[in-house]
Amino acid sequence: MDFMQALQARESCRAYQDKPVSREQLLKIVEAGRLSPSGCNAQPWKFIIIDEPEAKAKMSDALVVEGGATGCPWRDSVPAFIALVEQPAKVMPAVKEYYGDTQRFAQGDIGMAAMNMCYEAMDLGLSTCVLGMCDQAKMEQYFGVPEGHEVRMVLAVGYSAEDKEPRAKVRKPLEEVCSFNKW
Repeated sequence: MDFMQALQARESCRAYQDKPVSREQLLKIVEAGRLSPSGCNAQPWKFIIIDEPEAKAKMSDALVVEGGATGCPWRDSVPAFIALVEQPAKVMPAVKEYYGDTQRFAQGDIGMAAMNMCYEAMDLGLSTCVLGMCDQAKMEQYFGVPEGHEVRMVLAVGYSAEDKEPRAKVRKPLEEVCSFNKW
């Protein structure tokens, strides 16, 4: 499958088989994230793999925020999770001076890492879903995330329980999102 075919085929998975994901596979996925580009090569990330039953139960709880909202009602069926945590970035002095901030690129960098990880998982025959909602205080309590290190997203990882053709992507037309040389 070429890359454009992979882009068309990859979709978020919300139903997983009751089948474990090996640590070898999880480490390959994290390696794909680690090799991602980042502004000033800052690599402002830490990846926490959650694959043991007790830790997965804590993650299931952490994916429910105050008030009971969750972006992952099927969380108890996920074989493994990978939390992507923002780390303090070391950027070039000119970048810090210009923006007054060392974290200017960090969230985009983490997004690039997440996509590399999703496509590596796909290459390994696994499915993923990017989860953007979690309780930061619970992540700190359960997984030792230091205060001030934001969990930017969590990847659900496992074998899809559905064997179906990917649905057609619904995207804005290219002409609406792209132009040459001016707005």
